Amino acid sequence: MMPPLPVRALAAAILFWSLAASAEPWNGTEPGTTTLQQVLLSFGPPTRQVHEDGAVVLTYQRKAAPGGTRSTRFHFDARQGVLRRVEVVPTKPPTQAGLVALYGPACGAAKSSEGGPDCHEEEAAPARQRWWHYRARGLSVLLDKQRRVKSMRYTEPLASASPTPARGSMASAGSEGATMPAAAALDVPRAAPATGTLPPDTDSASGLATAAVDPSGAGAPDGFEDQLDAPAPAPPSGAIVEGWQGPEGEAADPWHETAQERQQDVLAVGGIYFQRAELTGLRSQGKTSYQPVLPALADIYLDATPSKHVRGFMMGRLAYDPLSTEANGPAAVLGQMWLKFDVAQRLFVTAGRQEIRWGSSQIWNPTDFLQAPNPDPLNIFDLRTGVDMVRLTVPWEAMAANLSLLGTANVEDVSEDLRRVRYGGGVRAEMAVGTGEIAATAVFDQSRRPRYGLDATMALGLLDFNAEVAWVGDGNTRLWARDGDSFVERTLEGRKLLVSAGVSATFNFAELYRAVIRVEGFHNPLGYDDRAFLPWLSSQGDFRPLFHGRYYALGQVNIGRRGVSQLSLIFTTIANVQDASYLSRLAFNSSPFDIRDIFVQTFVEVPYGERGSEFRFESIPADPTVSGSGLGVFRAGVSLYVRI
Repeated sequence: MMPPLPVRALAAAILFWSLAASAEPWNGTEPGTTTLQQVLLSFGPPTRQVHEDGAVVLTYQRKAAPGGTRSTRFHFDARQGVLRRVEVVPTKPPTQAGLVALYGPACGAAKSSEGGPDCHEEEAAPARQRWWHYRARGLSVLLDKQRRVKSMRYTEPLASASPTPARGSMASAGSEGATMPAAAALDVPRAAPATGTLPPDTDSASGLATAAVDPSGAGAPDGFEDQLDAPAPAPPSGAIVEGWQGPEGEAADPWHETAQERQQDVLAVGGIYFQRAELTGLRSQGKTSYQPVLPALADIYLDATPSKHVRGFMMGRLAYDPLSTEANGPAAVLGQMWLKFDVAQRLFVTAGRQEIRWGSSQIWNPTDFLQAPNPDPLNIFDLRTGVDMVRLTVPWEAMAANLSLLGTANVEDVSEDLRRVRYGGGVRAEMAVGTGEIAATAVFDQSRRPRYGLDATMALGLLDFNAEVAWVGDGNTRLWARDGDSFVERTLEGRKLLVSAGVSATFNFAELYRAVIRVEGFHNPLGYDDRAFLPWLSSQGDFRPLFHGRYYALGQVNIGRRGVSQLSLIFTTIANVQDASYLSRLAFNSSPFDIRDIFVQTFVEVPYGERGSEFRFESIPADPTVSGSGLGVFRAGVSLYVRI
């Protein structure tokens, strides 16, 4: 029986099964065949670009890294611009059993008969590490002293070796969600200027790289193969071990970067522009009215890295809606502002307003204790800003884990004339376990009961499982109870267990298409099972969409076409099960100009169910002199996301 492997690794194996190549392919690239321009068009601008020893090296790290990797380096011949080597540090490395199942055992244990499995030759490496060389495939795997996969290297195979059909690529393809990462999460994917001794040459790969990264360049080359498998967006959380730099305290890349490669710009400036145009249909007193909105926001960041041990980041947000009757003009807010440094590469400190996103579910994240729930989780952009805190992180490399201690400060309004700072703290432990991850959290705030959470993910065959469990003694908003025809505030008796869980499966078909099917559920004992609470909670400001009821369910089908255009069609239905209230949404996502920094989504969503249920009730404003807006009938719109 095949051992459990990550879903994305198995999906990549299915894709490449039918490709007979002279080199082991990785994520649509193939040493000896793929060109530099194809890589740039498929993966976008690199984090770093250097020229050394007659080669061009493109490095993709942090948020710019392809999905499922912590770091990827492409080596090209400087004159011909042809890929010679790919070096990958996977986020979730395969196990030894997975390598043997896909590529074959040690040569001494392999069958010698024709058609038998491939085999690897073992070679010693520094620091008690080992190389596994699948020479016929051009694949080499570096294992650390604990015999865990540390990195994978794809090269052209030996000329004397006969090519074998590729059984798969162990690289993960990244998460398949309907959302784009928030601008605050962008870790400055940029193309650094060449710092090597070779000047750019328009007739060489060096000049080609400069022209391809520059937006003013000529664009895609003739004959570009659209079969290239452009990676999906990287998971928002990144690697589970923050600050982990590999065994023996080496750099994040295990290929010992030179001083020239480490050199980079001290200050980077960038951001995103996000524009929405939406139309909502409202039904009131037998008539249908239409309410347009045209909100836009721009996130601009400054990222300073004066040393590899110190980094400062600031992101400001400017929001404006010319059709809004409530706002007086553009509104500015501080999204993030933090300073990060390390102490002897053992303790990592981050202080200031920083982005925190906890939880593995797509819609319901009860363990995301430091943030209010996302009011529009199906939007491609998470509008929530950062949290003010000090975070101390201690990685435990041997266990692929880390421990974080948190200190928080939250300014809240007590009354119209009084504000106070509420202090808190927490502890969070994260660990990679087999094909999944597990995280345990405890948060303590002034005037609130302690909250505890457990979050886990696991890949098992074709399926990806996730679950979140939160044990709480109060709610994020006031809780209410019925008292005859009126409502009274109540306190929670004992503790309650909030649980969300989901499972998704990924299928590849027709070589260029991928389908992701997901189901998710949420049990919320803090919710209400009486519709009479809806108008009251709305008038008091205590209504939280998708967290009002006690039982929720989600079903989603995401069908996408691989390639730089990132086409996908997503159908989602969310149900308040007890209330028999539903919301269905059809969205189409694309990168229309074959540029991964420009993303467009069009959508239409319709609520249905009984009148007065969660998705079909008319919200009541807090001011009784203002009439309600009406009953929602539909919402449609288009969103533009541009990384600048």
